[in-house]
Amino acid sequence: MEARRITDPRALRALAHPARIQLLELLTVDGPATGRQLADRTGESTASVSYHVAQLVKWDLVEPATELARGRERPWRATGRGITWAGTGSPEFVAAARALRDQMVARHLDELDEYRRAEDTLDPVWREAAWIGYDVGYLTADEVAEATTRIKAVIAEYTGSPRPRQTEARKINFFGYALPARDAAPVSPEV
Repeated sequence: MEARRITDPRALRALAHPARIQLLELLTVDGPATGRQLADRTGESTASVSYHVAQLVKWDLVEPATELARGRERPWRATGRGITWAGTGSPEFVAAARALRDQMVARHLDELDEYRRAEDTLDPVWREAAWIGYDVGYLTADEVAEATTRIKAVIAEYTGSPRPRQTEARKINFFGYALPARDAAPVSPEV
């Protein structure tokens, strides 16, 4: 399943809501679920989940999984594996992309804080396996694009295709960035 490409700023605005980001992630990572199951996992009411799922359906990010329906249950599934976006560069698109990116970054920073608060309670094997890293170097825009593509490919080997879930497996959050630093003006190399 490929990432859904969003080109409409209204779709970005619709997704830029913490509950919708969480619901889309659950349906993408854990697979189809009913509104009741999603409510149980998120702590939202079923009415709230229903409303937010309807917004995701409107923008073709979620669809009914009718073949899995049992009785009155209506399971939903993600229509893609993650999202990407590209737009015209219009002020509306730029603002919508920023709103979505801000929500996503805030969510990941919250997850990082949560990990830091609970780190001491984790099994030492998981503490050792966890990775928070940092590095810096001088790259061209093409090199950054190449590195990002390679990193995404490695992560996709573990997350992108259906694999049997092992009993000791835990949900793992991957979060990284490759951004020009504030002082990112080109620097001439010393000879």
